Amino acid sequence: MSDQTVLLEVRDLSAGYGGGPVVAGISFTLERGEILSLVGESGCGKSTLLRAIMGTEPDLCLLSGSIRLEGTELAALPPRERLRFVARRCGMVFQSPGASFNPIRSYRSQFIETLKSRGKYDKKDFLPRAEAALLRLGLKEPRRVLDSCPYELSGGMNQRVALALALLLGQELLLADEPTSALDAAIQLQAAAELKSLGETAGIAQIVVTHNLALARYLGGRIGVMYAGRLVELAPAGDLLEEPRHPYTQALLEAIPRLDGTMPRPLAGQLPGEGPALPGCPFFPRCSRAIPACRETPCTLAPWKGEHLLACCRAGEETP
Repeated sequence: MSDQTVLLEVRDLSAGYGGGPVVAGISFTLERGEILSLVGESGCGKSTLLRAIMGTEPDLCLLSGSIRLEGTELAALPPRERLRFVARRCGMVFQSPGASFNPIRSYRSQFIETLKSRGKYDKKDFLPRAEAALLRLGLKEPRRVLDSCPYELSGGMNQRVALALALLLGQELLLADEPTSALDAAIQLQAAAELKSLGETAGIAQIVVTHNLALARYLGGRIGVMYAGRLVELAPAGDLLEEPRHPYTQALLEAIPRLDGTMPRPLAGQLPGEGPALPGCPFFPRCSRAIPACRETPCTLAPWKGEHLLACCRAGEETP
């Protein structure tokens, strides 16, 4: 991996609200055009990690570590300058479209305003480009959609409009928080295909938060498994799903219903509230393979095999 291909570099990042960490010790790099899917239970810190990178929430503090976007250290920039720098290079699609759009203004005016703020508005080609983007996401009456306000459309339609705006902006990095959760099955596949196409044809890197492991497999790239504010496993999608090594990753896969009739095995217990602050593995209380050393061994990703990284002190042992 050369410096020219690395778009985002996160090193030992800890971030949280009110001085306490919500995510801790997060390290990874993202190449141009690459997709990284983040999976894990609700409350594992996936969305917080996206917001820490974006830097749009004043109450979310970077406690330690580094975020470098295109080689620029974001933490070293004054707040306003950081927002301008990130906004020109990075876009975000929220789980709820209402988080990013004014519900009582037309999409046409909001699209134009957003494109102007990024220096990407051209009056002559705006309408055909906007219509084409909406059509790609299955919105068959693009002009009606552009002239509608968010409150006039369904949640699924609003989510597709948000993805269409991401297509128009064409930024180097897209952060997507559950981008297909509000869509029906047919449109989920269409939206997933567009996300994948952004990386393959436009070179746009993406971090996609999802609970849908099938979506993560389809998108390809790499999958990062988060638990209690930490990355516990990171690997190419196929490797991780075919040979999961962390007990938590294995438990997530065992909890998925299967077509062969195998009953899912629910994961007992709950997330530890102090997870990021624990000295050892935060999964220790719920892990059937835990040994005393797990309480104290730092939960840090380390190479296991090839590009497969693992934070488990029993990584080298055979799974029983």
